[in-house]
Amino acid sequence: MRSVLRVVPVPGETTWSFLHRIAAAYGMEAADLLPWWRWASSGAGRRSGRPDREVLLNPAAQEMVAGWCGVPAGHLARALPSWTAGPTALAGRDGGQAWAQWRVGSQQWGPVAFGCPLCTGRRGGGGQQAWVYRPRWRRLCARHGQWLLDAGEGHPWPCVDVGALVSELARAQRRWALLARRSVGVPGPGQVFGLARAVVCGWWEQEAFWERERVWGLRLEQVVAATRRYPCVPEWSEQQWRLVARDAVVFPELVAVASALVDPGLQLLAAQDGPGGLVRGRGGSDRFFTTLGGRLGRAWLHEVEDASRPSALTAWAKALARPTRRPTGSPPGTERRGVWWVRTVYQPLEVGAGLHQSSDSAGTRPAGGGEADVPERWRQERAVPRRAGNGAGLARRHEQLFAEGLEHARAYAARHGHLAVAHTDHPHTGFDLGRWMANRRADADALTQEQTRQLAELDPWWNPPWPISWQRAWHRAHTYTRTHGPIHGGDSLSRLPRWLTRWLQQQITHYPHLHPGQQELLAQLGWNAREVERYEARPGRRRPVADALDHARAYAARHGHLAVSQPTTHNGFLLGKWLNLQRHRQHATHRPTPLGRHLTAIDTWWNPPWPITWQRTWWAARHHHTGLPHHLAWWPGAPDAQQTAAWLHEQTTRRRHLHPGQQHLLDELHKIAAAPGTSSPARRPDPVCSAALTAGAPLRSRRTV
Repeated sequence: MRSVLRVVPVPGETTWSFLHRIAAAYGMEAADLLPWWRWASSGAGRRSGRPDREVLLNPAAQEMVAGWCGVPAGHLARALPSWTAGPTALAGRDGGQAWAQWRVGSQQWGPVAFGCPLCTGRRGGGGQQAWVYRPRWRRLCARHGQWLLDAGEGHPWPCVDVGALVSELARAQRRWALLARRSVGVPGPGQVFGLARAVVCGWWEQEAFWERERVWGLRLEQVVAATRRYPCVPEWSEQQWRLVARDAVVFPELVAVASALVDPGLQLLAAQDGPGGLVRGRGGSDRFFTTLGGRLGRAWLHEVEDASRPSALTAWAKALARPTRRPTGSPPGTERRGVWWVRTVYQPLEVGAGLHQSSDSAGTRPAGGGEADVPERWRQERAVPRRAGNGAGLARRHEQLFAEGLEHARAYAARHGHLAVAHTDHPHTGFDLGRWMANRRADADALTQEQTRQLAELDPWWNPPWPISWQRAWHRAHTYTRTHGPIHGGDSLSRLPRWLTRWLQQQITHYPHLHPGQQELLAQLGWNAREVERYEARPGRRRPVADALDHARAYAARHGHLAVSQPTTHNGFLLGKWLNLQRHRQHATHRPTPLGRHLTAIDTWWNPPWPITWQRTWWAARHHHTGLPHHLAWWPGAPDAQQTAAWLHEQTTRRRHLHPGQQHLLDELHKIAAAPGTSSPARRPDPVCSAALTAGAPLRSRRTV
């Protein structure tokens, strides 16, 4: 290497790929460069043909590489992602010598793809292909209209020609970058992209989707026709071309699906329809699929995406509702079981595995030639490791475990009539049926149709779209009604057990928002929509706190205060009795209660430290002097002007014996009387009350002095 040949790295290129191109520029192999360094890892040349194999270099070795390629080390550090990791990994092995270490680059810097051949050819390297770190959402070379393929998939072809789609793919790539920056409350872009890719690739494999799809077929024909014009293109079959060009063809729809999955509105819609609500057979709807199809420009999507068929999309919808099933205080699930986790069964078929499967079934090689036509570094490993045996042992073991759990479930259902069994830490039978059922509900989309049918025969609601704790409470209530008879809306719930009273009151409050299946089950207890209306119309019934607050706000809006007597009612609600109870509770705690803060926001003096009759009369005196506002009305039993005037005279006489708060309220009345222009056509003050206030004003002023 006496005369330096300039070789420029491709942005994002692996160091091992760059060494291949440097060696090719000098007419050498990359293995000829390895003896120049001391190796910190064993097996320096072993498995060196893997594209995701990476080389870490210490500063001395990096200076040697910079001298060979004629590019400053600073430029190499900006272009090669793994360049800066070498000095850190080999920090203790410097000593002025050149050291190197092997590393699997894909584990740290992401998947490895081919570099664009046209971009690589302008940077030297003797026509050697480049390997670059590229996430799946950055595979487009917009400058040359090339879609980069994964390296190490068993074929040497680097990319497909997407010149006819470059503008559309570039827009989708920009939309994805914007989506990744603006998404809040979601994990990294890799998980969201992986889920969206699993969803779209699942559609790609459906014949029913292709019967209605009109865009993907045209794109696929354009990509295949443009790529076949290049020389030495592998002789792939139609099925293999569909697999190779799949990611480029579906990329715009993939970005649209990813944008929909992180949309809070669609997430809420999917959670409302799911997890079981997405299954139309259980009263759910296809609103989510209809909305998603509208966003993708495929209004027929709800006809193709059958919610009863397990898929990555239905599993995502179930995971959205799964946190609501978790008991309060329990630890959250692992990230592996999160919303964005894609089960192995829904992972899309990768190109390498698909090419090997199709070539094995057809008796041909994916590269279109013999073993000698494939470069050596592609023949060292197969993309999918094979093992001996028919591979059915694990499936048979799973069937045996399911049959064992099904027998325990059948015995439990025969004894109790349902499968809403709770988790048990110490099962008496030696088999934790509660945990087994919880796992079956979490992995219901992975069960076969026969297994699902067997569980449904034991309990039609073994996997309800609502929390299983609700189902257990319903079975307990159902057992009670079979013994004591149905419960009707006209009956008082006070005679029922406390647990049943509280549970029924909660169902009545949220009845309009319950799942249709829950309403159907409540009807078996005697509670349908008509019975709920009968219960709501009962006078004096115990209402939820939210309803009581609504009555308090309505009364204050009509009369201006909450200083009501105990017999006061409002629209059949015992408002006075309820407020008196809240006053006693707040006095007992010696501090404002959360409910008391809401009432204070309605009326500051709803719970004064003096008799409530005094506060009610004070409000009457105020309204008699200033005139009753047009939006207020006198409350029943309100004192008239003569009574108020006598009360004012009495309070002014005994002012020094009053509470400081009462004195402040009396001073407020005198200030209103002394202020000019307090009356208006809408407010006509009472002359008797005004005279009483005027008579009390000098008394107040003398005490003040």
